Amino acid sequence: MMGTIKFKIDLLRPNLPFIIKDIIDRQYIIQPEFNRYGAKGIIHALEDAKTNIDYLLSSIEADSKLLFQQYNRWVNGLFTNLKLPVNSIEIFYICTKEVFKERFDTGLIDKELFSKINEFIVSGIESLKNEEYESISYFQEDNPFKELLNKYSEFIYAGNKISAIKLFTDISRSDIEIKDIYRYILQPFQLELGQLWHENKITVAQEHFATAISQVAMSLLYERIFSTPKNKKVFLGTCVQGELHEFGIRMICDYMEYCGWNTYYLGANMSHHGIIKMINEKKPDIITISCSMTFNISKVLDLIEAIKDSGISTPITVGGYPFNMDKSLWKKIGADASSSDFEEVYSMSENLCSSTGAYEVI
Repeated sequence: MMGTIKFKIDLLRPNLPFIIKDIIDRQYIIQPEFNRYGAKGIIHALEDAKTNIDYLLSSIEADSKLLFQQYNRWVNGLFTNLKLPVNSIEIFYICTKEVFKERFDTGLIDKELFSKINEFIVSGIESLKNEEYESISYFQEDNPFKELLNKYSEFIYAGNKISAIKLFTDISRSDIEIKDIYRYILQPFQLELGQLWHENKITVAQEHFATAISQVAMSLLYERIFSTPKNKKVFLGTCVQGELHEFGIRMICDYMEYCGWNTYYLGANMSHHGIIKMINEKKPDIITISCSMTFNISKVLDLIEAIKDSGISTPITVGGYPFNMDKSLWKKIGADASSSDFEEVYSMSENLCSSTGAYEVI
């Protein structure tokens, strides 16, 4: 069923600009207060609408209402923080239902796809009424290195990159274990960074600046990481095409290298052809695909299908935000396993190499 729906959504996508404009035109009629934002407001509304529809269709492709509901709770909280007109996201989806209903009535969308779109929109609207988006913090009080984490964070948010790197240089030369540096400093910092961006508390530029500093900081650990004795196991980590969030998979590859695996880190925005070519050349024991944005899930599905269609039987694991939200998503897209952080990836990879069948870290 997933393949059929995906094919129908692919056929629909060329018409999305017209659909999105129709939705926004209707919302402006219902909520004329949006007119106070002028021409720039219309541009932003169209961009937001595109993102909303991307998440809707991608969640349908992934057959995951959980992803769509979580997204809607988040975006509803974001719109509230931005002081946009009340009930903006709910009215947006009411307009969306009307637009797709008209297209169904005129035969432009078939019954199966329309039913799915309607079903997911209803679940999304209901999620707004039943539960509010909850802000969380990854800076925990029981973190044994919370003082270092807080100091590192303060330097970066103050734009003091020199002090941040100096602090991390001291950390890299200390006797703190690599896994503890990752688990208690780098990982919570990056997760908190993403949370702040999602909540519109920092800009994209600030998020990119902070991540760049953390990438430099991580490189200070390489002498320790690459000096460990290596076994014969090979690990390949990558993102799909269009996925630009590579910090997580880079951390995973570095940790696998530290644990003795020979790793190949392909990074962000990799084409299917390039990934498959590298797999055939390096013959990894494990392939791990990272995806942070829900609207890239269909590309993960396409990549997994392409890998298997090419005759490669290597176990494929996945990770990232969508898989953390929906614990059964990895099964739906044909992966062999899923995990939520670098230590679980290591345990899972060792397990997959010594056993057969799917393995899930709980």
